[in-house]
Amino acid sequence: MWSTYVHGFSSLLAHLAGWLDGSWGLAILLLAMAVRLVLLPMTLRTAEQNWLRQLKLQALQPKLERLRQRHADDPMAYARAARELHRQHGITTGIGAGLLVALAQAPLGIGVYAAARHGAARAGSFLWIPKLARPDQLLALAVTGLTLATMLLNPMLPEQARTLLQWLPVVMTFFVVCHLSAALVLYYAGSSSVGVLQTLLLRRRIGRHRALITG
Repeated sequence: MWSTYVHGFSSLLAHLAGWLDGSWGLAILLLAMAVRLVLLPMTLRTAEQNWLRQLKLQALQPKLERLRQRHADDPMAYARAARELHRQHGITTGIGAGLLVALAQAPLGIGVYAAARHGAARAGSFLWIPKLARPDQLLALAVTGLTLATMLLNPMLPEQARTLLQWLPVVMTFFVVCHLSAALVLYYAGSSSVGVLQTLLLRRRIGRHRALITG
């Protein structure tokens, strides 16, 4: 069943490459972007809900601190009181929405990734890349740059954690993608470019929320 699923994506990728004058690189890039764009409304909505949840939790910190002091000798009582306070203010765990996004995104992403991996052997050159089946350092740097842009633009990243949390994923991304075939890195590039778009849209939505709150 899995092989049939991957074969379907591979066939789609082959047909798309045929329509693009045999450009497997462009086909991989566009297919990866298309999958992320299809899921963009769902992932953007989930990210926005997570930010609103964080905002509510920040507003409740004084009350939670008082509950913590009141139940200092009874952690179970504190946990019950905190859950009740969250319920009263409509704060959920957020796990359900995140799980739904993961369940929707994982099969599509894995399918495109597997198709790109299988198609790498047949893929030729693309832009400056002579062979998509081999690693390309310049492309790896470009994808790393997209990861950095996403981190820098992320409005949900706490200011006190920005330095460490920005550079660690960036460094890890480079060390991973610099050893992968260029075909797979193109998949990451297409997906990451939509990730940057999602971050920009999230910043815009959060800006509107903040304007309503302060206005």
